[in-house]
Amino acid sequence: MKRVGISIISLIVLLMLVSTASAVDSPNPGTGNVNFTVMNMDASESAHVRADYVNQSGNVEKFKETDIDPLSSAGFPITESGLPDSWLGSVIVSADKEIVAFAQAYWEGGAYGDGKTAGAYNGFSEGADKLYFPSLAARSGKQFSSLSIQSAEGSSTSASINIAIKYYNRDGTLNKTVTDSLLKGTQKTYSLLDAGLTATQSDGWLGSAVVESTDGPIAGVTTMHWKEYSAAYSAVTAGGLKGYLPSITRRLPNGPWYQFTSILVQNLHTTQQANVTVKWYDRSGNLKHSFTDGIPANSSHGYNTRWTSSDVPNHTALHNALGDNFNGSVVVESNVDVVAIANLQWTHDSPVGNAATAYFSEAGGYEAVSVPASFRRESSGTWKQFTGLVVQNVGTSACNNFTVEWRNRSGAKLLDFTDSLAPNISHGYNTRYGADVPSGANVADLGGDFRGSVLFDAPGCELVAIHNTLWPLWTDSTTYNAFGQ
Repeated sequence: MKRVGISIISLIVLLMLVSTASAVDSPNPGTGNVNFTVMNMDASESAHVRADYVNQSGNVEKFKETDIDPLSSAGFPITESGLPDSWLGSVIVSADKEIVAFAQAYWEGGAYGDGKTAGAYNGFSEGADKLYFPSLAARSGKQFSSLSIQSAEGSSTSASINIAIKYYNRDGTLNKTVTDSLLKGTQKTYSLLDAGLTATQSDGWLGSAVVESTDGPIAGVTTMHWKEYSAAYSAVTAGGLKGYLPSITRRLPNGPWYQFTSILVQNLHTTQQANVTVKWYDRSGNLKHSFTDGIPANSSHGYNTRWTSSDVPNHTALHNALGDNFNGSVVVESNVDVVAIANLQWTHDSPVGNAATAYFSEAGGYEAVSVPASFRRESSGTWKQFTGLVVQNVGTSACNNFTVEWRNRSGAKLLDFTDSLAPNISHGYNTRYGADVPSGANVADLGGDFRGSVLFDAPGCELVAIHNTLWPLWTDSTTYNAFGQ
């Protein structure tokens, strides 16, 4: 790829973009739009960034260029793209410095509640020849997933690649294989309600998918829609013998349910059973419960902190061990590579209201962690957006005096502090309530209209993090994985 004034393209970030495409499936989420945020990872020089909006015919229909200050970020709202209504396509973002990106999708005009839902997912620094989706559903009237698969190469109006989507039941049985072709740089979206999947339970299908291409790299994302809320996560390209999930909940402190979590663990081995041990820790690092399970090749098992119809061997033992106000983490250990998705769910009785978010497990930790977009937005006491940022030490030794910096989109440092975490411990930094922000640091220093990035610097440590956007303005929440280096 060539651009005026830029001789080296150091990174391409690939994002599914489903703009004003209306879903007609039940439950109908309404009309969807996607905004995305790009972060410059260079500590000293600005990044020149170009976003190419690629339509379904492989043409770059619009593009946008901007400069991003060192260690800062910039938003790309769909309203500033110049694209027409009902546009469907993908985005390729390129730069002359290292960048990362995440996307935030939102739907309105849905059939239930206030008709507003949202989800977030990570961009891809490169594609892969195989993608994994541990958490999928096709339950008409209750819950359904859509898959978006993109060719992770420069756009073309003639050259194409072939893909195969294999859907697996929870018992490891191959339910259906779908083959298709994609023009390079373009994406296609598949509603699982239209995939012809054979039901595995009375109300439909639950399972996983493996997507492969032999002609070129691919990227992917899935959205999950319930009646009154939605979630999204990026396809996973690899796993590990361990999977770390820093935020897991089971909360009904005053009787009614506030929060619960469903964990979906997928076995990435093509023939061998995964023998997994699932360990549940509280925020103080205490092991509250542990169980073992066998997951067939290619398939996923679900472990739910509320419902008793999941694959937990003994729901009573798990739920009693966690209690009624659990906020902690999970570590999955296996004999073969696995990956996990956490679906965090809030009920209508919670302060957030009906909402769901999703994120994927990490196989290990990082010395440096970057968060492209964080928020603290309020006006005259009315909150629009704020952040719950959860960081966990997944190493075997203490991580002492790591630094946390919060920068606005001009690169100015507005808040910084140091913190320490013992092994397995996680802390949550909330831009509204403070939470585990250390004494002496004040989140109010971010101001009332903060949009910016967060950086963790932890030499010799192993940290993972997720970012929760609490979005009262949209009556919903989103989650994405922080980027580790």
